[in-house]
Amino acid sequence: MNRDSVCPLCGGDKTPGYTTITIDLASGVIVVRKVPAQVCQQCGESWIGQETARHLEKLIQEARKKAPEIEVLNWPDAA
Repeated sequence: MNRDSVCPLCGGDKTPGYTTITIDLASGVIVVRKVPAQVCQQCGESWIGQETARHLEKLIQEARKKAPEIEVLNWPDAA
């Protein structure tokens, strides 16, 4: 078994899946749904890759400019 496919929290198997990321800004909250991630099949914890993290950072910067109280995005639509 590949070391990267083992959950460091519980030892379960990580497999490709999706997660929801919630970012709390001073001006409001951004929720990004259907974010590609590695998800532990045992405990449900998730990890995103570097490219995904970079794209999320861009989304956060754009949202800060708009200053919404609440914004909900779906990854394929926001990507």
